[in-house]
Amino acid sequence: MTAIYTHRLAAIEDAGAIAPLWAAFAEERAAADPSMVLKPNFDFEKYVAHQLKKPLSYCFVLEYQTRNSPEIVGCLFIYFYDEAPPPMLPIEMLEEHELENPFMTRRVGSVLGMYVEPEHRQPEAIQLIANAGIEKAEEMQVSDIDLLIAADQTGIQALLKRAGFTQAAVQFSKHYQVPKDAELPTLHLPHPELDLPEPPTPGAMPLRDPKTSELVYNIQGEPVFICPLTNDAGELLKTVDGLPIYPTPLRDPQTDSWVFDRSGQLVVCPVLLDEQGDIFQCLGIPQFRPPLYEFVGGKLCLKRDEYRAVLFSDVERDKEGKIIRNPQGQPVFQQNQIT
Repeated sequence: MTAIYTHRLAAIEDAGAIAPLWAAFAEERAAADPSMVLKPNFDFEKYVAHQLKKPLSYCFVLEYQTRNSPEIVGCLFIYFYDEAPPPMLPIEMLEEHELENPFMTRRVGSVLGMYVEPEHRQPEAIQLIANAGIEKAEEMQVSDIDLLIAADQTGIQALLKRAGFTQAAVQFSKHYQVPKDAELPTLHLPHPELDLPEPPTPGAMPLRDPKTSELVYNIQGEPVFICPLTNDAGELLKTVDGLPIYPTPLRDPQTDSWVFDRSGQLVVCPVLLDEQGDIFQCLGIPQFRPPLYEFVGGKLCLKRDEYRAVLFSDVERDKEGKIIRNPQGQPVFQQNQIT
């Protein structure tokens, strides 16, 4: 009689049934790689529940149909991420990401792990749960699926090759025994922001110098933060994708340094509002009014009013007062006549 297997997306209530499977997966992983040492008394049920609650993280369970009820005999965890930074990040963070990444960014589906109980490692069962992960990745429109396979898992390797996967790399590892009482050099990167006082608002991010990456301080000697936009009730304003919106801080065209007003406040580009008073967004990206420029003594400078406040370009509107857009849906701003 042919065994009947089905698969489905796991729910938080499945954490207890998945936990022993993931514990067995971890034990097999540790046995194959001496550098992977399991923590004693690790709470796998809590770990699984945490993974199930993560955004963009999914678990598929393999069920074996018994006479009484389906029994979970396998699982596959897959998560998704975009290597490109969110477009609303402050410009200095976008520049840092560009500097550190020589390769084109990808949309990635990464397999955290897959485990099937030994007595249920039938080709059709493994194929079933593997296909579930592949179909989810295709649904998320990824450009690549990444996964790590042990050298002795020749069956899984053959299955993946039949599914169109190619071997991209071979991983080697060498394990060292580090004495517990040894004085070790730190391998943690410096995090100056850990010494900062509490952010003024939830989600506020410290501003850094674009050249040195050092924290920026105002004339009062306080660290400067970029705060997400809020409405009059103090509620976060968000993009159509539900992400917080951060204003774009202004930089001086001559010094490339951040611009502050007379009171020491960071100058940011004003957000563009549509006819209903909502934030104007194009393809999910909030639009901000660009600054005006002028030549002073042969040098390009920010244009300012009589009170030394920076001036910003307004948007073009039709006779009915509606914002004019270009063919791509972006707002058309009034031309800056640089004099």
